Amino acid sequence: MEIASLRRRGLASVIDVAVFLPLLGGAGVAGVKLYSAFGGGDASSFGPVMQSRRWQLALEGAEAPIEIWLRNSRSPGARALGLRRVDARTGGPISVQSVLVRMAFQTVWRESRRRVDRPFLRRLAERRELVEAEIAEVQRIHADDAEARGRASLDIYKRHGFGPASPISRALVGMLPLYLPAVWSPLNQTLPERIAGIVVVRG
Repeated sequence: MEIASLRRRGLASVIDVAVFLPLLGGAGVAGVKLYSAFGGGDASSFGPVMQSRRWQLALEGAEAPIEIWLRNSRSPGARALGLRRVDARTGGPISVQSVLVRMAFQTVWRESRRRVDRPFLRRLAERRELVEAEIAEVQRIHADDAEARGRASLDIYKRHGFGPASPISRALVGMLPLYLPAVWSPLNQTLPERIAGIVVVRG
C-alpha cells in the first residue's frame, strides 16, 4: 500500500476544483433564479436564507446518505492521478462507520468554529453598517464627482480597517485542519481522516 504524496493529493484537488467549481457556480445561479421565480423573494434575500441555521441543518442531513453512497468512489482528480481512499488498517473499502465518524468530527469542528466566530462576525456586521452609512454620505456629497467618491470611499475602508479578505482568510484558516493533509501525519492524512481511519493511497 503506497501512501499518496502531498504533491499528488494537491494536484488531484486542483483538478477537482477545476471540474466542480463551474458546476457549483451554475447550480448556485440556477438556485438563485428558482428562488426568485418561485420563492417569493428577490436575489438579495437568497443569501440570508442559505445562511440560516435551518437550511444548514437540512444540507448536513442530506450530506450523510450521499457521503455513505459515494464513500468508495473516486473524484475526477483522484481518478486522473490514480488515487483512492481506503481503510487505514486493512487497506480495503471504507466502512459506513468510518464515514459517520469523519462526518461527526467535521460537524463538531464546524459548530465549534461557528461559536468561536460569532463575536467576530457580530463586530464585523457592526463595522459594515458604519462603513455603509459613511459611504452613502460620501455618495451624497460627491454625487457629481466619481473620482472624489472613489478616494473618499477608499479612505473610509482604510480608516475602519475593513477589507474583504479578512472574513475569507479567517474562514480558510478554520477549514485548513479539515481539508489540508497534516504534515505531521506519517500517512499524509487530514485530521478527520486520521480520526476515522481513512488513508489516501496510489493504485
